[in-house]
Amino acid sequence: MANVHNARGFSALRGSSGGEPRLRKYNANVTTDIFKGDVVQLLASGRVKTITTTTGNAFVLGVAANAIDASDFSTTQEVWVYDDPDQEFEVTDDGVGATLSASDVGATFALILTSGNTTTGLSKHELDASASGAATTDAVLLEGFKISPAVAIGKYASAIVKLNRHIFKTGSAGV
Repeated sequence: MANVHNARGFSALRGSSGGEPRLRKYNANVTTDIFKGDVVQLLASGRVKTITTTTGNAFVLGVAANAIDASDFSTTQEVWVYDDPDQEFEVTDDGVGATLSASDVGATFALILTSGNTTTGLSKHELDASASGAATTDAVLLEGFKISPAVAIGKYASAIVKLNRHIFKTGSAGV
């Protein structure tokens, strides 16, 4: 069965040691929208915003659990973030330029950072299937695939990943 292309950002699977995903509340940067499922970064101000580069960012904090509309800046807006550095996420690949396979497990990847859907509030972040490597600057590390009767390894696969450059990982330089 062929996978369906459905860019939907990152979905939390499990936290450290297979436990429940950890959520923490942060204040959002009010200059850009944040979509549910966007990878977000921690700014020096302590606020968060959606990452803007296709490769890893030294200040990656986690994944947004809710959407923030930047046009509503009259009050401080709170964004809930899955911020466990060992959190596992599910994300689809873009299906362009390469097809993921089991041999890609352990590789790192950049992301496709398309703006989210303003109607649903959902992210459109995807794994860049053509950007496989072993770079410490890549955004995610591929750990495996979600496989079910409706989902298979291949084009538009549901990848299981960890954030590769997380601010709370050991050895981080901090903001």
